[in-house]
Amino acid sequence: MNPKLTLLLLFLSGLLTLPVKAQENLIRKDSIKLPSRESHVSTTDSAVTSGVSVTIPTIHPVLGKGGLQYNRFSDFSIAPYLTPRTQRSNIQFHGTGSDDINSKSRTAVATYTPAPRISLYSAATLGLVETPFFGKANYYILNGGVNYLLSSNLNAGISGMYNSNFNLIPFWSLSADLQYMAGRNLMLESSLSYMQTANNPFNLDQSAVQIDLHGRYRLTDDWFLNAYGGFPVSQKSNLPSRNLMPMMDNTHYGGTVEYWFQPTMGAEAGLIWVRDIFSGKMRPQPKLELKFRPGK
Repeated sequence: MNPKLTLLLLFLSGLLTLPVKAQENLIRKDSIKLPSRESHVSTTDSAVTSGVSVTIPTIHPVLGKGGLQYNRFSDFSIAPYLTPRTQRSNIQFHGTGSDDINSKSRTAVATYTPAPRISLYSAATLGLVETPFFGKANYYILNGGVNYLLSSNLNAGISGMYNSNFNLIPFWSLSADLQYMAGRNLMLESSLSYMQTANNPFNLDQSAVQIDLHGRYRLTDDWFLNAYGGFPVSQKSNLPSRNLMPMMDNTHYGGTVEYWFQPTMGAEAGLIWVRDIFSGKMRPQPKLELKFRPGK
């Protein structure tokens, strides 16, 4: 059997075999709840019954959307929540900062809600990476998209991204995303994306169509299980002798345990197997992340 199909089947079957208990409300910790005139920013794990969620970054546990979280030299990161910087209205501005062992980034987000079920957003990220091997390097990422709440438990979105990639080999992507609340304790999400290199001094032209999957299951109010999986559907390169860029070959699978030891602070830890761009083998990579969310 095709190993990619086997990965997908194992991922989905593992999620569907989890018992779903009746319990109050669930929200993904890696998203923000867009405000409306009647609602407030959610600070608990409750189901989104109105409004729309913006996903920055994406469901990929290592690469992030367009490389927003990618850092081969770090296995520890801090993921704060995006929180409003303006008074509640149809247009809001949000901001956040993220600090890893050897990288820092700052993100500004503007969201607009023209209707209760629709939201538009744009984001800009400035980042700095410093490693013993390459010294200091800067990058920026531009994001934009639209989300539509199809029903109380199904959210769809289309987004675009441009990554300067340290001004070496910039790339861009377009993606379609779905988030589905399969039960009060189980959230499933998927992303189908097309990624393409932009003009670069190396005349490298690579592209890929990729699938990302994520499942999040609540055991209790404080404990969660996460399952990740993804693989490229197709890949192209004008220089077959050169390795594909890491974001063009994002085969990965693994799982984590998430625990919120305080109402506003938690941690996620586990192992994610990713393909090594040099050997082509799948190698485990630890994921250890502190998470923060606004208090009430």
